[in-house]
Amino acid sequence: MTKQNQIEMGVLRVLTLEDPEDVSLHGRVIEQQFPHISTTSRCIPDHPEGIPSVEAEEEALPYIKGLGREMATDVDVLTISCALDPAVSTLDNEVDVPVVGAGASVAAIAIARGETVGTLGLESGTPPIVRNLLGDRLGATETVEGAETTNYLTTKEGQTEIRTAIKRLADAGCDVVAPSCTGLTTSGVLGDIGSSFEIPVVDPVLAMAAVGTTTVLPITTASEVEA
Repeated sequence: MTKQNQIEMGVLRVLTLEDPEDVSLHGRVIEQQFPHISTTSRCIPDHPEGIPSVEAEEEALPYIKGLGREMATDVDVLTISCALDPAVSTLDNEVDVPVVGAGASVAAIAIARGETVGTLGLESGTPPIVRNLLGDRLGATETVEGAETTNYLTTKEGQTEIRTAIKRLADAGCDVVAPSCTGLTTSGVLGDIGSSFEIPVVDPVLAMAAVGTTTVLPITTASEVEA
């Protein structure tokens, strides 16, 4: 770490983007909410539609592993900004820094916030890592209708469908929502939705950053805290 308690976080995007501002969006969202984090963002090549399904994940794994190994040499913690958590376990065993995915992170934060969790994702459904971690706490699942890929989530139609789907989860009795695609962060509507509903909506990118932070900050004992 470059400064005391300052974290250098790598943000690996699984959606191929040309504009550097677009590539760094998730990193900027993290930095806005966590001033002690500085981010470096990069994206894999040849995936303009991201990884919309488990089947697509397999083809993308070599790209993610290769880029992840490169990024891990210059950061304190590497995050994979995808709720499928592709290559997280493999990279975590190979590189010298912690590797954290958005899927496990959003599930963990949702469990901490509520008893009955609703998930929301692309038409391919809830990622296995999220479903498995939630277990019996998974109360209902919804998809954003029309969202075959993450790119649909930033359209006006997609944003409307996101709001409608979250309302369905609330009506189904869920007391917290775990969006299971980081494209829902990109959509830009989660913050507004969170203030519109009585139940919390966890941002998967911020959940990933929060969990990533805990893996690298030094543990402070009660006796070390200044009075």
